[in-house]
Amino acid sequence: MFKVRTYNTISVKGLDRFNRQCYEVGSDIGHPDALLLRSHKLQADEILDSVTAIARAGAGVNNIPLDYCTDHGIPVFNTPGANANAVKELVAAGMLLASRDILGGIDFVRSLDESLSAEAMGPLLEAEKKRFAGAELRGKTLGVLGLGAIGSLIARLGLNFGMDVVGYDPALSVDAAWRLPSDVQRMENMQALFCRADFISIHVPMLDSTRGLINAESLNYFKADACLLNFAREEIVNTDDVVAALDAKKLRCYVTDFPHPLLRQRNDAILMPHIGASTAEAEENCADDGRRSDQGIPRAWQYPQLRQLPCH
Repeated sequence: MFKVRTYNTISVKGLDRFNRQCYEVGSDIGHPDALLLRSHKLQADEILDSVTAIARAGAGVNNIPLDYCTDHGIPVFNTPGANANAVKELVAAGMLLASRDILGGIDFVRSLDESLSAEAMGPLLEAEKKRFAGAELRGKTLGVLGLGAIGSLIARLGLNFGMDVVGYDPALSVDAAWRLPSDVQRMENMQALFCRADFISIHVPMLDSTRGLINAESLNYFKADACLLNFAREEIVNTDDVVAALDAKKLRCYVTDFPHPLLRQRNDAILMPHIGASTAEAEENCADDGRRSDQGIPRAWQYPQLRQLPCH
């Protein structure tokens, strides 16, 4: 029996892929052969000697101690792109919220006196709606930093909005290039993208090379009325430098699902909890990415580094 210990709540759709005659799956399993997790911050001391593989039901592996796994020969797997559409739709919402004062309009309606009649409400709303005027996305320029599974969807989204789209990815793969619409203009470097874009959406992985990628120096290349969207990883953006750019009006708006106390009370920051992949569909896709072998078991458990499975 192959034992899999789970952390977090994994979609039943994914767990049902494990044949119970071959696998024992649960959150309280001792001496597991493999670990399966979502957002749990895995520590090295949680990886017992019995563990031969670790899988994250989600994009990225920043919550797994990769150095330890490398030193101990433990392969780590994830499900890149499984939550891409959920993130894309949230980015679309972020751009719309940053373009038009939708939140301000909603708050205004909610603040109206409860005794106000329908007859009186109509004229009042007509008179006050100009306070919440905004701009359209059509005709603006969207800059996409990182053109992988999510970034390529964001680029296509921008085109569907009628935006001009520019992109930059120094590690653009052939597969990713095929996913990109031909109308996306590829920039030679980040600075060229920042100078062109009205909206900059970040979709790069969290690496040592991308930590603090958006900082005081890079923000100097932004257009004065630009909006920055970060639905990738918190550490990619230096929050102190973003606050300084907002204060100096070098940046018009910052939209992110990585809230920070320095941003919480600002009208020029739109903050959400980390909900980029928080849809029922994304949860299922991350737990069950469809890539299984002819025997109907996850490919991760068939790699040659692993022990021979007890059944197929």
